[in-house]
Amino acid sequence: MKNLILSIIAVMFLSSGCSLIPRITMDSKGTTPQATQKSKVKESCKGETVMNEQGDIISCSKGYKNFEQNYVKEERSYTFKEKIINFFRGLMGWSFWIVVGLCFLLPTTAGLLIGRVIEGAVGISTNALKSVVTAVQRARKQGKPLDEALDAELDVKFKKYIRQLKEKKGIK
Repeated sequence: MKNLILSIIAVMFLSSGCSLIPRITMDSKGTTPQATQKSKVKESCKGETVMNEQGDIISCSKGYKNFEQNYVKEERSYTFKEKIINFFRGLMGWSFWIVVGLCFLLPTTAGLLIGRVIEGAVGISTNALKSVVTAVQRARKQGKPLDEALDAELDVKFKKYIRQLKEKKGIK
């Protein structure tokens, strides 16, 4: 476990300057540049040349030409709307990676998350709620008393669950 933590910290320090991190967090960079500058300069000499130690031409006897090429792109700044959108995208991105990290480092968290999703989809509380809603709809449409509709619709396990819930919340 100690080696795992040390390796994670080492990876964090090594990738702190990496441009991959902003893309993982799902924010978007500015795509339209504000200003672009291009320049070209070409140097050549057809005659005798004298150069310094850095390779610059000091003197040329005949046919001197110079060629350089530069490209500078200046990014535009974000608008207020883009800043807000990127903030929420960053939150979504980091929360996704935090959940993935928790599931990797704490496997019980994965079980808890999966269990909550399954219980919310097909758990006893969901089924009890569906049965109560069905009973209320039948009582309204058919003009039956609500107690009879609930008694016909709810099973023993649902009644037990509702009783426990009422005791827990202090409902009479």
